[in-house]
Amino acid sequence: MRLLKILLLASLLLGPQFAFSADKQSLRIVSLAPNWSHTVAEIGAIDDLVGVTSYARFPAEVPLRVKQKRIAVVGGFTDITVDNVTRLNPDLVLTATSLQLGLKAKFEALGYSVIHMEESSLEEVYHKIDLLGDAIGHQAQADELVTSIRSELNEIAVHYRAQPSPKVYYEINYFYKCVPGKHSYMTELLKLVGATPIFAEREGIAPMVSWTEVVKANPDVILLPMWPDATGPIFQGPEAGSGTTTINEVKSREGAAKVNAVTNDAVRFIDSAVTKQAGPSIPQAAKLLAEAIYGPKQNK
Repeated sequence: MRLLKILLLASLLLGPQFAFSADKQSLRIVSLAPNWSHTVAEIGAIDDLVGVTSYARFPAEVPLRVKQKRIAVVGGFTDITVDNVTRLNPDLVLTATSLQLGLKAKFEALGYSVIHMEESSLEEVYHKIDLLGDAIGHQAQADELVTSIRSELNEIAVHYRAQPSPKVYYEINYFYKCVPGKHSYMTELLKLVGATPIFAEREGIAPMVSWTEVVKANPDVILLPMWPDATGPIFQGPEAGSGTTTINEVKSREGAAKVNAVTNDAVRFIDSAVTKQAGPSIPQAAKLLAEAIYGPKQNK
């Protein structure tokens, strides 16, 4: 049985005086999602991070440590192998979204402790941050982080409560065309900044839609994810759907000329590396969404 499970079992059997403390014994944590890496660092446990993904950008100390070979890179997001993780001998593995449920099951079957985040709602994100803090002995820092996120979002909500609720189509993927759905924290953020995300009533975190439906819904703003060094769009072959699309590609789609967002030049990019981070970056994500929807001048 690995270290974390031993310590947690001792706490349950022998009482709180034997509870795990990060000050007494460090852990080996492997984060398989950028938001988890950021969260671990934010609550004061960056020294316990031994593995992250190639998309881990925040805080800057994480990619710096990767460059210094103090933290290993285990893969991207969906191309992570079990061997790349287990060779680091982790005590705790952090996974995220339905795309990593298979990995979660494999690690649990091998006896590893795993905390998984679906990113289904802001409340779920807060709960998982607290769960992480409790598991690694950083509960006070986790509580402080959650309180800070809640407070910042409340201030942002007050700032945008008087907006006219423009209809927004947030195209998560240009090829498979899915949007933030009923069970996505992204839907909550869009509504928080005064927008009306189309198809947000659909079940799931990222339900599929068709471009024909988008044209009929006639959004006022179209948001396209982008990130540094992104390529695309790719419509054929095994790489179809990889990278990002372009504003010109959207404007060339059938019926696009009928869409308000196209005719009013309101097809805009957002930094997906920030907006899709269910963790410390959530308030920044809300601000970036607002800026993309209303423009920099209205966001000031």
